[in-house]
Amino acid sequence: MKSAIGIDIGGTNIKAVLVSGSGDILKRVMEPTPTERGGSQEKIRNALMKILRAIVNDRVIGIGFGIAGVIDREKGLVLESPNIPEINGFRVKDTFEKEFSLPVVVDNDANTYAYGEKWIGVGKDIDNFALLTLGTGLGGGIIYKGEVFDGPAEIGHMVIEPRGRVCTCGSYGCLESYASGRAVMDMAISALEKGAKSMLTECCDGNFYKITPELVYKTALEGDNLSRDIFRETGQYLGIGIGNLINIFNLDAVVFGGGLIGAWDLFIEDVKKEFLKRSFKSLSSGIKILKSVLKEDGGSIGAAGLVLKISGQGLSDKGSSQPSA
Repeated sequence: MKSAIGIDIGGTNIKAVLVSGSGDILKRVMEPTPTERGGSQEKIRNALMKILRAIVNDRVIGIGFGIAGVIDREKGLVLESPNIPEINGFRVKDTFEKEFSLPVVVDNDANTYAYGEKWIGVGKDIDNFALLTLGTGLGGGIIYKGEVFDGPAEIGHMVIEPRGRVCTCGSYGCLESYASGRAVMDMAISALEKGAKSMLTECCDGNFYKITPELVYKTALEGDNLSRDIFRETGQYLGIGIGNLINIFNLDAVVFGGGLIGAWDLFIEDVKKEFLKRSFKSLSSGIKILKSVLKEDGGSIGAAGLVLKISGQGLSDKGSSQPSA
């Protein structure tokens, strides 16, 4: 059976998978993204070349890329990536088609993640849903009428507070600044700077500037009121954003992925309460709120799936999504 390669380029890691036509992962490779200490587009290109040379074989029919940021799909060009500025202007399609003589597909990483869920995940039987990736930032992808929505879908940069916090994109009050791993840290640090009482003051040898989302989650489970309030607020802002999406797209479901869904039980009820208040009842009454089943491989699996779809090689049967080699 033919296979495809999917690559998810994130601010921390580059994740690559070799995927069969039925969605099974045949091989997985992960390398740090060379963005720190003098990172450059050339270093990222070289890292990608190294990964691809290790997994390309004669059964591979194409390469798919999921990249955080605004993408020109037709040209396979990264227009703007706020979290990986080194990759701005990178002509991904031209570079790797020339090197490997294989077709290359390039899209936003959350769009590829959303397609992965539609192809072999929880969205397989759902035609209209939004995929929110809750990681360091907040990514968004939309499946509309069974296909990847043809637009940037920068859900994380939906403005929900007009005079709100400064966002990494340069705007103010973006959803990402209120509902993401970075937002959880910022809210905790800001509260502690103002003298809030919390178990977090005992973490990191008293240096609360080293607090991580994982620590806030841990102290929330231990009953820390500040940490619990932070996750409740995160849920409320997510609910506001989802309410807007429901009113625009008449969604059937919202799927959550990314590392922050480990704290699901701490924010999901506030998500539901908020979007039900902020959207038309006729549109939101039957909506499903689901967890991703693809986890950290969602973006790369979906990127490979788009290659297989375009080539007509992808199968509708769900694969195991587990490495077999």
